[in-house]
Amino acid sequence: MPHESAIAELELADAYLELNLAPEAAAIYARVTTTFAELGMRAERARALLNHGRAYLLLGQFTQARACLGNAHLLYADEGNPAGAALVFLAEAQLAYAEGDYSAVQRAAAQAERPLAEAGVWGRLLMARWLGGEATRALGDQMAARVLLESALRDSEARDVPQVAQRCHTSLGLLAVARGDPAAAEASFKRAAQLIETMRAPLPADEFRIAFAADKLTPYTELARLCLAEGGANRIAEALGYVERERSRALVDMLGGAVRRPEQPRDPFEARLVTRLNELHQELNWFYSQINRPTDGEAPRSAAAMTALHDAVRERETEVSRIRRQIQQRRPDGETADRAPLTQLESLDIAQLQRDLGPETALVEYFMLDAELLAFIVTNERVELVRGLAREQQVEVVLEQFRFQIGALRYGTGQLRAHLDQLASRARHYLGMLHSLLLRPIERRLGNRRLIVVPHRALHYVPFHALYDGTDYVIERREVGYAPSASVLRYCHARPRQPLDHAVLLGLADEQTPRVRDELAALAPLFPTATVLIDDQATVAALRTWAASADVLHLACHGQFRPDNPLFSSLQLADGWLTVRDTYNLELNCGLVTLSACETGLNAVAPGDELIGLARGFFSAGAPSLLVSLWTVDDESTAALMTSFYTRLRAGDRPAAALRHAQCELLHDHPHPFFWSPFVLLGRW
Repeated sequence: MPHESAIAELELADAYLELNLAPEAAAIYARVTTTFAELGMRAERARALLNHGRAYLLLGQFTQARACLGNAHLLYADEGNPAGAALVFLAEAQLAYAEGDYSAVQRAAAQAERPLAEAGVWGRLLMARWLGGEATRALGDQMAARVLLESALRDSEARDVPQVAQRCHTSLGLLAVARGDPAAAEASFKRAAQLIETMRAPLPADEFRIAFAADKLTPYTELARLCLAEGGANRIAEALGYVERERSRALVDMLGGAVRRPEQPRDPFEARLVTRLNELHQELNWFYSQINRPTDGEAPRSAAAMTALHDAVRERETEVSRIRRQIQQRRPDGETADRAPLTQLESLDIAQLQRDLGPETALVEYFMLDAELLAFIVTNERVELVRGLAREQQVEVVLEQFRFQIGALRYGTGQLRAHLDQLASRARHYLGMLHSLLLRPIERRLGNRRLIVVPHRALHYVPFHALYDGTDYVIERREVGYAPSASVLRYCHARPRQPLDHAVLLGLADEQTPRVRDELAALAPLFPTATVLIDDQATVAALRTWAASADVLHLACHGQFRPDNPLFSSLQLADGWLTVRDTYNLELNCGLVTLSACETGLNAVAPGDELIGLARGFFSAGAPSLLVSLWTVDDESTAALMTSFYTRLRAGDRPAAALRHAQCELLHDHPHPFFWSPFVLLGRW
């Protein structure tokens, strides 16, 4: 039934679009537009073109968006469909808004309103009215904007259209700020935040929640700004609470149980989907192996052959993502979306956080506000704020220079050994600049405490423990740990502690990592019991079997970060690649997971500071502490660091103290930061 199948795909694409999953929606629109043309389904083709244009708009591809909207307009005009044409006007208003042409927004939104009202399309009509009011606000006519936005808000609430109501509250909050009424602004932003959280709560999948919130962060940022403008200890703490409510929320939801983890198939339909997933995983593993296979003296593959392999991978990864979303969104029998229980968002309990930190630990949470870097400093005694540390661009420029220095060693140090002292000096220079920008202004407030860093945006790539003050590295003076957010840290800290007696050690050695076997052989005797799985034994199936029994899970293998598709970042095991999504299915009861591989700590930083990479998967599976790497690691020095780290851990040190000891020890033998500083501790310290 090609007609019905294409319509079902169109509905699915529209749902993706409302959740801000624009790439997924655009791919479907491109496919079904052709189908509708072949089947002579003009109205459906026009709708697909219209919404394909909206998807292009979200992707920032304005030229393609305008072309799709123009074609949709022609089809609706030929069909004599004024409501359809009005929807195109509305999309053109959204396009003009994205381009900052607010007069064009007013004209297009006004053209859309009457036909939409006559057709009774209330959701889109109210969106047009909000756009008109928002454009009027942006043009500086505050009185007229307030009238328009308050009218749109009343009707949105009366018609139960929260998608528009939260936008109206946000715009009215910005108007209140402009006229100097912070109390009214705060009330508007709080109501917008409540609506956003109520809409997000029923979404069943982690991926849906990340995408949905991507364009809805303004109320939280503005609430933080209002608190900071007023000042005072209580308002600074309140500002930190709002920063936390927009940071890594989807991960916090998963840790708190608000998002269900994948389950076993419940019916024949899901069983078929799972069977297809397994087939796709097998196919992907074959293609991954072909892409990563050494040539061994053979002629390298042609560019066309490599392109074909990557295209095949993308096609299958897209299908995997689609099927997983399909499984996640199906609810238990009898439970429907409108009856699903809403999850009340828990605010950060700062008093409990302070008790967790105790007198020996300080948490520094960075936040970019208007490209200015701020730092919240939380100790057991107080919550402070330090402003004006640096501009975001300053940090990015210096960080890029440092990563260039690290990258110079990623393919081996053999030919560069004679120059390592000079290269180390260059690396220290940039680490010193980062120290001056990020830590020097606040170090006095930290005292002698250990440091837990909650980075923001680009700062997730900064090795704070390796920053250099001109005399010492930070790690030489204090323990350093990291966390995606203070709320994630609270969940990690609350997990039960247990003796680290049983280690599960998996390793896959090859020409690039020949010391893996030696690494595991050195680690196994350190534990009362150890399960060692080497080479052919180090399979995904074995990991799933043994992971739940581990107190310490140590994976020594190749890691691959995928900036193009971060949920497919992976670890190479003997029978295939373990992706981020695969780690969600692990059952972990351990105290520590170590990913002794390259770039296992790299993440894509999505809006809302959602970190998408291997760390996300292992946190979600139950790990309270993760030891991961920020760049390509040296095989020999990694083996030495791990032996020292676990020796101290078994002697009674906490992970942060054990890591500090191991890094300082390695620092004296291998001064270049490339060797001793790639590993960072995430979560419980």
